[in-house]
Amino acid sequence: MKRLILTIGFLLIFLFSFSYKYIFLFIADGMGIPHLQLTNMYKENKYGETLNMMQLPYFALVETSSLNGVTDSAAAITAILSGEKTYNDMINTKGSKTLTPLTYLLKNDGYQVGVISTNSLVDATPAGAYAFVENRRDYQKIVQDLLKSNFDLLISGGRAYLDKKEVEKHGYSYSEMLPQTVIPQKEILALYYGNFPFLTDNEQRITLEESLKYALKKFGEDPFFLLIEGGRIDHAAHAHDTYSMIKEIIDLDDAVKVALEFYASNPYDTLIIVTSDHATGGLSLGDGFLSLNKIKENRFSYEKMINVFNSSQSYSEFKKILGLLEDLQEEFYASKNSTKNITYQSEIIKNYYDSLNNLIGLSWGTFGHTIDYVPLFSNIPNDTYLIKNNEIFYVFEIF
Repeated sequence: MKRLILTIGFLLIFLFSFSYKYIFLFIADGMGIPHLQLTNMYKENKYGETLNMMQLPYFALVETSSLNGVTDSAAAITAILSGEKTYNDMINTKGSKTLTPLTYLLKNDGYQVGVISTNSLVDATPAGAYAFVENRRDYQKIVQDLLKSNFDLLISGGRAYLDKKEVEKHGYSYSEMLPQTVIPQKEILALYYGNFPFLTDNEQRITLEESLKYALKKFGEDPFFLLIEGGRIDHAAHAHDTYSMIKEIIDLDDAVKVALEFYASNPYDTLIIVTSDHATGGLSLGDGFLSLNKIKENRFSYEKMINVFNSSQSYSEFKKILGLLEDLQEEFYASKNSTKNITYQSEIIKNYYDSLNNLIGLSWGTFGHTIDYVPLFSNIPNDTYLIKNNEIFYVFEIF
């Protein structure tokens, strides 16, 4: 037991003693081991390179369960940042108990705190840095907690939830674009109305790499903590949209490269952790074969497919806009005649991605989360390879 406690210290004991001036925590939302492996194989096959996160020298598996069993993102980020497992839907709360996330401890110790996410600012993972709610859908309270946090930088989607005057009343500079020059005050940059669009649909989208570079320019040489989330990985995995998932993991990994370059210049002051909150979709690699060359570089994500379906009056219009080669006419009219709204679980979406994944040799087992172990990479040495998500933080109260 003593060995376990000591070896878990390779992660965040330094956060309690604040030995590290510069702390990067990357969350690949929904990325399990198969998702990581597939993306790395894809990148090696296409570009001849491994993922940047795999350059970090130390690795562990993380057990992700919540008090409900299979976790959601709210309970997972609470465990990671506060050190206590809680129930699904809860962010930094556990019944009537309020939990204190690491971000507030660091802020009180003089650190600059920044949050970057490709999701909306009210989504569970970014909210885990600043919010205290018993229900993750209490968006109004999440926004109030954000504005009261006094954190230094937020870059995300979700401008729909913000009132510019209210944001500025709390002392924040507000923008809907990534500034060209650094703004010398705390900032909220709500770059999109909702979540970031998928890179599959919009290659000109602001990337996590660009966002992180801005944060580093803003924070300079003063101590900082940065939470960087690839949130759309999870959304693509829910829909079994393999190519969009790969693109989003690579987007996060490109930001990891920025952190590695920073670490090379600050080798004694920098802590980098790359992990996931849970796995999504039940991804399985191979069906007696695996054809990476058949991973189709789609011109659209499941999200765009749904939007085009809703706006199309006929199957020919739908097929022409998307450039479909597959025959989905039967599913199209069945969905049009249904009273249910179309989702990624609708037959037309499911059958399309099933056909693509079958050609590759992939299968997805669920539209939900799973309890699989997830990976963790770090630049801090360790000699244990399996930890619980809340142990990333909680164990160190004994020191």
